[in-house]
Amino acid sequence: MKNNVNFDHSTLLGDVEFTSHWNNDGVFFYSTGHDSNGDGVLDTNGGWVDDAQNVDELNITLNNGSKWVGSANMSAEVIAPADMYDVAPNSLTPGATIEANDWGRIIDNKVFQSGVFNVALNNSSEWNTVNSSVIDTLAVNNGSQVNVTDSSLVSDTIGLTNGSSLNIGANGVVATDHLTVDSYSTVNLTESTGWNNYSNLYTNTITVTNGGVLDVNVDQFDTEAFRTDKLELTSGNIADHNGNVVAGVFDINSSDYVLNADLVNDRTWDTTKSNYGYGIVAMNSDGHLTINGNGDVDNGTELDNSSVDNVVAATGNYKVRIDNATGAGAIADYKDKEIIYVNDVNTNATFSAANKADLGAYTYQAEQRGNTVVLQQMELTDYANMALSIPSANTNIWNLEQDTVGTRLTNSRHGLADNGGAWVSYFGGNFNGDNGTINYDQDVNGIMVGVDTKIDGNNAKWIVGAAAGFAKGDMNDRSGQVDQDSQTAYIYSSAHFANNVFVDGSLSYSHFNNDLSATMSNGTYVDGSTNSDAWGFGLKAGYDFKLGDAGYVTPYGSISGLFQSGDDYQLSNDMKVDGQSYDSMRYELGVDAGYTFTYSEDQALTPYFKLAYVYDDSNNDNDVNGDSIDNGTEGSAVRVGLGTQFSFTKNFSAYTDANYLGGGDVDQDWSANVGVKYTW
Repeated sequence: MKNNVNFDHSTLLGDVEFTSHWNNDGVFFYSTGHDSNGDGVLDTNGGWVDDAQNVDELNITLNNGSKWVGSANMSAEVIAPADMYDVAPNSLTPGATIEANDWGRIIDNKVFQSGVFNVALNNSSEWNTVNSSVIDTLAVNNGSQVNVTDSSLVSDTIGLTNGSSLNIGANGVVATDHLTVDSYSTVNLTESTGWNNYSNLYTNTITVTNGGVLDVNVDQFDTEAFRTDKLELTSGNIADHNGNVVAGVFDINSSDYVLNADLVNDRTWDTTKSNYGYGIVAMNSDGHLTINGNGDVDNGTELDNSSVDNVVAATGNYKVRIDNATGAGAIADYKDKEIIYVNDVNTNATFSAANKADLGAYTYQAEQRGNTVVLQQMELTDYANMALSIPSANTNIWNLEQDTVGTRLTNSRHGLADNGGAWVSYFGGNFNGDNGTINYDQDVNGIMVGVDTKIDGNNAKWIVGAAAGFAKGDMNDRSGQVDQDSQTAYIYSSAHFANNVFVDGSLSYSHFNNDLSATMSNGTYVDGSTNSDAWGFGLKAGYDFKLGDAGYVTPYGSISGLFQSGDDYQLSNDMKVDGQSYDSMRYELGVDAGYTFTYSEDQALTPYFKLAYVYDDSNNDNDVNGDSIDNGTEGSAVRVGLGTQFSFTKNFSAYTDANYLGGGDVDQDWSANVGVKYTW
């Protein structure tokens, strides 16, 4: 008899009992065989010609959010293959056929039952098992779930499709011949599971495919969470709507897991294709996977291809994914750390990186070395890159302010007479920094206001003044972002001697506020902030060669320096940055040339040109998580600039200039300075 029971938007509370016997209703079934022609040889089991008519069926289907709390119990009569004459196996029973010798090994599990019990869950339905359940097939489809806690479930086959889940909780036991985890479904083995001498999941074969996940999240010291002969991470032949093939995932989280099974990825397509179906091995950086294979006939280590299954411990091609991210940890905690060991020197399996993971200050990815896989150190993380780039970016802001003060003093020596006055100037620029370790792009905008006066004395004409600068910077690289605020106070002077020699000087104090943010490799947002103070100086000397009454060529040399001291700070992801004394010196040799066009005694235009060699000396490193990392930016560069000053009246003028500086670790793609001054 066949019974189909369907539940729709329903709840079933209680156990289901299914009992079946061989036919004895006029069409007799002979469980031990029957001699149909009297020749003394058993040749048939009798019954109906169609095997299905000799078998009872109970099919329970839960649809559309239905829920069952209870057990599935089956009692049926069984014959082993030795008693099968004209029927085919329809079920499995562990230990159905055992060798008739001292070994007593199981050689077959196929049987023919008088009845089969099948369970299916569809469309977000749920089965919470209790006590012990034994069925033939279990199909879990379309977001449905089966929860096995403090109970056991035995099924010939278990299949999960379309985002469904099998959750094995504390003291739960599941046994099956073949477990298939398909299409983004998940089997969860959690650390809350109470492990015993037997694995809580036993299956001869596990196939994880098309984005399915076998999720093993157990303690470092737990014994085998599951037992199987073969773990197959494959992709079938299904491509997503983008044409990509998504394979199965074996995720051990932070476990130190030993896989006593063959790891298999049966894809044979060309691995150069972008949609090749690599099996995925996922873990956290503190996890470790040992692959032993399923052993040989004597349960020995699988050292070569000679074991009975003719398969080495691992075959196929895999991507290794590191799932966690953290700002904590030194280089020694991660660099070259072994994460996978294949206990088979003859393995032909390949393991390559699925991603990069942010661990401490650096990113790491999986790299295969023989029959091991280790963490390979790559570039700085986005957040570490930003943290280490901050002092260099602060220096860029200060250099722009230093140039702005320098422009004010240069303009005082050319054009109409300058007796000192009040001035205000916008400054801005874009920088690209790259020293091989740090890398950033920076935009700066700011304003300076100053006041000064002219003093005669000591064979020179002096300009003496003070200025204040306020700037905002925006620094970024990939997901890293730093918002900068700067405030600077200046005192400055310029002495222009009768022999046309001049000396400019300045002293400054700056305060920098930097707010950092970034996104880690696992999508986690990280932020932090730091403040630093700095003292700076500038000294410039040169000679004005007069070309007639209006032209000039001015060779010059200058030296400037900024000395920063920052505080210790820690980012929200626990990366620790020690306070750094960051020193930066700039040496410059160049020439200015210009010509003043006088239109009247009150109006004049002075265009000018600048060409200079610049050397930045900033040999610095900073401690991050206890490791010293180079964040100095230095090198030789060339500065090219153009500018002009226009006097509208005797007392009011405007000026602008633009510069490019490139060749060192920091390229100044452009800078601009636009200002006005009122002369006393």
